[in-house]
Amino acid sequence: MPDKAEWGESPFAHGVVRFDRNWCLDEVERAVRERGLAALAFEDAAMFADHNRVVDMCTDMRVRDLNVVWSARMDTVPTDGLLKAMRLAGCQRLDMRLDPDEAVEGLFWARRYGFDVRIRNLDGASYAAERITYSVAEREAIAGRLPGLHAAQFDLAVAYYRAGRLHDVMLPLGKAMTLRFPMNELCLNLLACLSAAKHYPDQAAGLLDQAGYGCPHPVVFRNRELLRSWLAGGGDLKGVRLLLDPEHSAFS
Repeated sequence: MPDKAEWGESPFAHGVVRFDRNWCLDEVERAVRERGLAALAFEDAAMFADHNRVVDMCTDMRVRDLNVVWSARMDTVPTDGLLKAMRLAGCQRLDMRLDPDEAVEGLFWARRYGFDVRIRNLDGASYAAERITYSVAEREAIAGRLPGLHAAQFDLAVAYYRAGRLHDVMLPLGKAMTLRFPMNELCLNLLACLSAAKHYPDQAAGLLDQAGYGCPHPVVFRNRELLRSWLAGGGDLKGVRLLLDPEHSAFS
């Protein structure tokens, strides 16, 4: 499948896959296994024009147990079946370029399955809401619709944290980890967020240290700096609640 695959090393290891119209996943699978990649970016919209072949690819990814999250670029109107197959195979983010009528339909299906969506017009101009956000109720509905999907559970845990429902975070986060959510550093980061919000800065620091091994997501470095600044400013002594960033996307 990849005409050229660029496997990142630092600061955040991920693969960039470019399409050559060959649908064999062998090279992708080899890179994922050998380099321990947890995220892939499929960069060519042409790859996703043939919806039936994309569904076949998604099925193949699941058969091979390619437990990664990935992003896709699209310039054709997605369908319910296509986006469900992509989501179950690990797709987390959609970058879509569609005309206004198509954008309405594409956005409907994307929201149904909880994608991180960036959507623009065909000429690249932004719509009023370029990036889509979700309410807690929407995340709960998506997790109920896709109960065995680790990413849906993780997104729900992040939504609870952002809404201040700290006592609700651990149940979906535990489910996400049990279901093998591949971005372990983001799970540790969310645990650090929860610890900091509950006034356990030392525990938060330890979790961020664990999350920082290897080539972690940039949010780990941002939260480390926030924690250092908070401590330097006496936030712990003043009893000020520290709210770290629970970034949920591998493609922020």
